[in-house]
Amino acid sequence: MATGMSEAPVTRKRGFPYRTVIVLVGGMAIFSFLSGGGPTAEPQGPAASAAPTARSSAEAAQAEGLLVSVVTAAGLGPILNSADVRPPLPPEMNSLPRTVVRAASSRDPNGIPLIAISFTDAVAARAAASQLAAYLVAPVNLVLVPPGAQFSLFQSGNLLVILQRTPSADLDSEAANTLLITLQGMLEEVPLPR
Repeated sequence: MATGMSEAPVTRKRGFPYRTVIVLVGGMAIFSFLSGGGPTAEPQGPAASAAPTARSSAEAAQAEGLLVSVVTAAGLGPILNSADVRPPLPPEMNSLPRTVVRAASSRDPNGIPLIAISFTDAVAARAAASQLAAYLVAPVNLVLVPPGAQFSLFQSGNLLVILQRTPSADLDSEAANTLLITLQGMLEEVPLPR
């Protein structure tokens, strides 16, 4: 009938590639199943302290016991397992175990931190006390603490105890003064150079 005319090939309209999407999603699902499922949730718990841990549980108990006895003798409430407090320390003392107990009152529920640094024995603590005392008041190190921060340093056996407070920011000045007086009565004060 029609001569010289050829029929044009029928072209198909291209649509969305459903097969490709199904294959990719299925492949990801199989891979996820075989690899152990999706990502696990992060554990929810208290933040770990950055403080070095005690050499033994007896050492930790000794430091915590001393600080708790001072806090309770001052008529304040001890807060255990609080966040680490980092006073300015000489670099060689940063790796020594620290124990923190806070002295809380009704006007200062967060508490005033007391930090005990554990040494191997009383002789090592005594030798480090004068170095730490000078370091705590060195002007270059005071940039690490709030303006007006004051330190008191005490020794009890192999422990050096630091009381750091900022009188202008104390929520309970009376409790802070009572804590300082109690420390002076119970422990040997290490004089800070002025």
